[in-house]
Amino acid sequence: MRIKSFIYFISFIFIFFIMLSGCAAVSKRGDSLSISSMDYMDINSFSKKFNFEYSLDTIDDIISLNSSGKDIKLLLNSYIGILNGSIISFKNPPIYFNGKIFIPSELEQIVGFKKTVSFKPLFNIKTVVIDAGHGGKDPGAISPNGLQEKIVNLSISKYLKEELEKRGFNVKLTRSNDKFLSLKERVNFAKNCNADFFISIHANANPSRDIKGVEFYYLLPSRLDSDARSREIAKTEMFNGKNIPVDAKAIIWDMLITRNYAFAVEFSNILYYNFKRLGFNAKAPKKAPFYVLRLAYVPAVLVETGYLTNRYEEKALRRESYQKQIAETIAIAVTSLKKRYSQFSSEQLAEIN
Repeated sequence: MRIKSFIYFISFIFIFFIMLSGCAAVSKRGDSLSISSMDYMDINSFSKKFNFEYSLDTIDDIISLNSSGKDIKLLLNSYIGILNGSIISFKNPPIYFNGKIFIPSELEQIVGFKKTVSFKPLFNIKTVVIDAGHGGKDPGAISPNGLQEKIVNLSISKYLKEELEKRGFNVKLTRSNDKFLSLKERVNFAKNCNADFFISIHANANPSRDIKGVEFYYLLPSRLDSDARSREIAKTEMFNGKNIPVDAKAIIWDMLITRNYAFAVEFSNILYYNFKRLGFNAKAPKKAPFYVLRLAYVPAVLVETGYLTNRYEEKALRRESYQKQIAETIAIAVTSLKKRYSQFSSEQLAEIN
């Protein structure tokens, strides 16, 4: 009976978590979606009701809504947005469906009643693992002038460690010198550190020297496969030696994997908005199947800090001041995410219940 009760209890926590986060799946463009009038509002109806003008940047999927005194930026399929420079979050993301844009109904509350609606599950960031990509025998990308990616990655990672430590975070580097680490060693390092967040630092390359920009990656949804992976992990993980049945452990791991994915998506978008706002040539977050994202035990994001094959960005990435600027911008994003979730008090949780 105790085991069965435990499974029911964990199931309830998992369902409750999903209700709070609304992030179990990411909506996509297409015709296979169903739209609820309780959750969404047609952007044309919204704009007419509140006297907004809107536009859609089809390259970066950015929705801009403007009226006197209000400037709103939304990203298709993203659970966060920007209102007059402040970050807001939603239970449901803006979506493109059957040739129309639908925005979350929470925005109507925010605009119409001047009330910020935020749906945030409990989450605290204390320990951050920074992964300087490549190293040792693996130089990574190499610029036409011989600048090796592994050197740039390590330098930015060290500056980021300093910036985060200034802000009170416990920070660990997967490598602090020029040594080679396997991908498995990197993700296991984060697990062993009990990390709350994993940030992998890289620099990019492209055959075309015209390509440039900072890029952000989170896990490709098709590679999430949380159900299969959670059962696989549950067979080996012992939860500090406690004799918990596989079914119960699988539920816990499914909850953690889903949570990690949700936070990685959210953090990627915060990074994007911060870099954009500070004048960087930043590109909207992308999905990717990278190993360090797919097998990380914690929320994980990969940042491509620029293109070594672009002569302007290569020169910039050589400069200490530019490396520090990148590090500070990432640190600001981490602090912003932590602040938002630390404000989610027990009183707010009681209200939702």
